[in-house]
Amino acid sequence: MWLIERIPDEDRLFYRIHKSYIVEGEVVPGAFQERGEDDTRGMSTDWEKYSTAESAWLRSKIPTDNGIVEFIVGEIRAIDLEVAHAPLPDNQAHSHIKGIPHEGQLKTQARLKLKRLLKWSIEIG
Repeated sequence: MWLIERIPDEDRLFYRIHKSYIVEGEVVPGAFQERGEDDTRGMSTDWEKYSTAESAWLRSKIPTDNGIVEFIVGEIRAIDLEVAHAPLPDNQAHSHIKGIPHEGQLKTQARLKLKRLLKWSIEIG
């Protein structure tokens, strides 16, 4: 098992977005979802220390149906979301963005903030 490390504010996280979350050329806020239960719940990302945008993209079931966006860790923390290294046996880079409210206006606001922070690394199609 990999050691859990603190991710520095200046580092990047790579996040996969499926083409179904693109409407009229824009990422819809629903693209930003936490998945899992309890301790494993979060938005699944890859930390640049152990991954590249391309390797994150290639882990997709159908890479051409997906794109990769990147976030700066400190910018995520600045909008009151948490970033946590959560390595998997087959992916040392795996990390979570956590703290998106589960419902209501606060959920929408958090997702819109994430949308404003993203930068495309690998665009879809």
